[in-house]
Amino acid sequence: MVKTCKIAVFIAIATLAASLVVACSKSDQRTSGAAMCHLPLFVQQQGDKYLIKQGELTMEVHPAMGGRISSVKHGRHELLITQERTSSMLWGSVLWSSPQSEWGWPPVKALDHEPYRVSVEDNQLVLTSEIDPKTGYQFVKSHRASSTQSDAFVITYTIYNRSDAAKAVAPWELTRVPTSGIVFFPTGEREHESGIFYPMEIQKTGDVSWFLYDEKKIRDDHHKLMTDSREGWLAYTDNGYLLVKKFADVPAELIAPNEGEVELFTDALKTYLELQQQGGMTMLEPGERLDWEVTWYVKKLPDDISVSVGSDELVNYVRYLISD
Repeated sequence: MVKTCKIAVFIAIATLAASLVVACSKSDQRTSGAAMCHLPLFVQQQGDKYLIKQGELTMEVHPAMGGRISSVKHGRHELLITQERTSSMLWGSVLWSSPQSEWGWPPVKALDHEPYRVSVEDNQLVLTSEIDPKTGYQFVKSHRASSTQSDAFVITYTIYNRSDAAKAVAPWELTRVPTSGIVFFPTGEREHESGIFYPMEIQKTGDVSWFLYDEKKIRDDHHKLMTDSREGWLAYTDNGYLLVKKFADVPAELIAPNEGEVELFTDALKTYLELQQQGGMTMLEPGERLDWEVTWYVKKLPDDISVSVGSDELVNYVRYLISD
C-alpha cells in the first residue's frame, strides 16, 4: 500500500512538472507582459517591460513598442528621451534598415513600434519582430550583460531576409537623447553631408569630430550630419555622464548609398537629438541573415576628466574604456 502511494505521488509530481515546463515554453513565445520562466539572472520583468541590470546600469526594453530600448539609467540618472517626454513615437533607441530609400517615411510599423515576441536563448533576452510585408525583413534583438565590463551591455541585431528576392541592406541603430551635451567620434575621410536638411556645426580637433548642442544655433528646421568614421565608436556626454556605443568599423565602400556610418539628427522642435550608426551593406539572399553587434557603455565620468569640445582627456578615457 505504501509503495502504491509513493508511485501515485511520483506520477502526480512528474505530471505537474511536465505541465509547468509546457506552460513556461508557451509563455516564452508570447508578446510583452507574459510571465516568463528562467529569465537570465541579469533580467527582471516589470509589467510588460524587461529590466536588464549590470553594475550601476539599468537598460529597459519594451517588447510591445517595437522591442525598443525604452530607458537607460546609471543609478537614477536617465540618459534617453523616454516615452513620457513626448507624444510621438520618436523616443528611446530603435533599429531600422538602411538605406532609408527602400521604405521612405514613416518608419516601418512591424519593425519600429509593433509588438515583438519574447524568448530566452543562450542566456540572452531575445525579442523577435513579425515579418514586414513590404520589405520582407524580420528583426531579432538579443540582449546580454557584458562579460568583460561592468556598466556595459551587448546587443546583437539580426536582420533576416524573408522575401523571395535578394536584398542589399545595412543595420541602423538610432538612439534619442536630450538636446544638450556633446557628441564626438573619430573623424573619417569623407566630407560631412546633410542631405535635404540643414547642416550641423561640427568642430574637428586632432583626429576627432565634435558636436556641441547649442539651441541658439539650431534653426526652426531639422538638422542632419552624415559621414564616415574610424575605430568604430560614437560617444555622448551630458551632465557628467557618458554613453559610448561600440561597433565594427565600416569600410567606406560598404556604407549604404546616401547614408553615413555615423549620423546625427536633431528635430525642428528641439525635442531630441539622435545618435545614429550603421553597419556595412550586406547582400542577403532569400532566407539569409546578417548579425551586427553593438556594445553600450554607460559611465559616470570621474571628476578629474575635462568635459569640453576638444578634450584629449575625454577621448583617451573613451578609448581606454572600449579597449576591454
